[in-house]
Amino acid sequence: MRNVEVYCWETETDQGRSYNKKVFSFNAKFHQFGVNYEEFEGGPGNYSTAIVELEDGSIQSVDVEMVRFKD
Repeated sequence: MRNVEVYCWETETDQGRSYNKKVFSFNAKFHQFGVNYEEFEGGPGNYSTAIVELEDGSIQSVDVEMVRFKD
């Protein structure tokens, strides 16, 4: 398994303007890519995810743009 860094979005404010910034959240081990979906009026919309294992052994599915391979 490959080591990865997982990020999250944090909202920051600068001179009265808010924007989102990607910040480091935790280290994990990458297992494989997966698929998730979101329901819309016209039907489901599929998107890719990364299945990762946290240091405590729990599993999370995170958006692929929030994962960075370390090696």
